[in-house]
Formats: sequence, C-alpha cells, structure tokens
Amino acid sequence: MAAEDPSDAYQPHTPTLIFYLSNVSGPEEAEAIRASVQKLASVKKVNADPARGFVQVRFDSHVVSFHQVADAIASAGIPLNKKYDPRLKIRVPEYPQPGNAAKVDAIFAGKRLNQRVKIEPVDKTKGDFIIHFLPLQIPAGGTGPEGFNGGHLNHPIHDPPPRGLGLTCIYAADDGGAPASAKAGPAAAQ
Repeated sequence: MAAEDPSDAYQPHTPTLIFYLSNVSGPEEAEAIRASVQKLASVKKVNADPARGFVQVRFDSHVVSFHQVADAIASAGIPLNKKYDPRLKIRVPEYPQPGNAAKVDAIFAGKRLNQRVKIEPVDKTKGDFIIHFLPLQIPAGGTGPEGFNGGHLNHPIHDPPPRGLGLTCIYAADDGGAPASAKAGPAAAQ
C-alpha cells in the first residue's frame, strides 16, 4: 500500500479545480501552462491534459485567486500566439427549484462580479454555468488574491441565510473522464 501524499490531505481554502481550455494541443503547450502556473505562490499541483482540454490546479485561494490562476494559464499562450480562454464550471443544483433562479441570477448580475467574470448558463434545468474570466485588473500595490475568487459566488449562494441563500455551490474539480466534446457540459461534482 502506497503512503498517502500529505499534500493531498484536505486543507482549508485549497481547492483543486478544473480550468477548461480552448486551443491547447500537445505536450509543449501543456508544459508551458504548467511552468506558468507553478510560478504562482501556493500552487501545490498542476496537471495539464491537452487531449481533454483542461488543466487541474490545486492552490491556496487565500494566497492567489481563481482569477490569477486563470491569468497565468492565459499568459502561457501569449508567446505561442494561442488564446486558451480558461474557464470554470459551476453547478447550483437547486437553481431550477421554485424561487431560486431569480435569487441566483441576481447574484450573477452583481456589478462588481461582472467587472471580473462573465457567467454563461449551460443548462439551467441542472443549474450548470460556465465562468469566463475578464482581463485581470491588479491595483497598484496589490499583494493578495486579486480579481475573482471562489468565495465571490460560494458565500452568497452557499452560506446560510441571511448572509447567503443556503444553496449548494460546486466548482468542477474532476472532469470524470468527460470527452473534449462535453467540455461545455455539466459541471462535475467536487
């Protein structure tokens, strides 16, 4: 029996996420993405799979944001004249239940959120959405996580009332072996 890797143990605020990509092909591009993402503080794991069009990253979201990881992925494509469009899948399973859609849509329509990301519905009957990152804006002297971070959606959707809606909010962490054609499909359970 192999010993467990201590870096795989649960650590608060250290998600493992799947960033889905466009236009990535070959091991050279996968290595460029890995090298770019590994430069970020707190990154513990980077697995790029160009054949399935994603990169899986584990990092401390209190050190670097989801947006900063997406920016590092996108930046890896610049010298190669590639636009990878890193994006996340999110699922709110209770979205289609009576009264929830309007409340979740109101959160998605938030002005501050829409200055950082664009949220696209994929299948509202399942509560599946894609998060597209807008260009990262880092203020002068910025030292912590910048741009969009997981809590910007998780807290207002998942936290119990009155702070949040008390609904499930799942960021894709495992693509479950989905073929490349399913990349815009339902979010995988975390």
